[in-house]
Amino acid sequence: MAHLAFPLSRSAGVAAGFAGWIARAFLTLELALQVRKERRSLQQLGDTGLKDIGLTRADVAAEWNRSFWDVPVDRLR
Repeated sequence: MAHLAFPLSRSAGVAAGFAGWIARAFLTLELALQVRKERRSLQQLGDTGLKDIGLTRADVAAEWNRSFWDVPVDRLR
């Protein structure tokens, strides 16, 4: 029986075929979870912290209301 190891970071190579598709799916899910965590952290920042990074509560609300799978394009590379 063959054992498959799926990379959990972007630096690992991705195999071809079905195993590669599964590996890319895991990478995409991992990225979506990371973005969700970052959005949650943004939401928990106070007004002073938001001002320091140049965001408003409206910016944070817009980001927070994006879908789970709606990952910024620049993060997909």
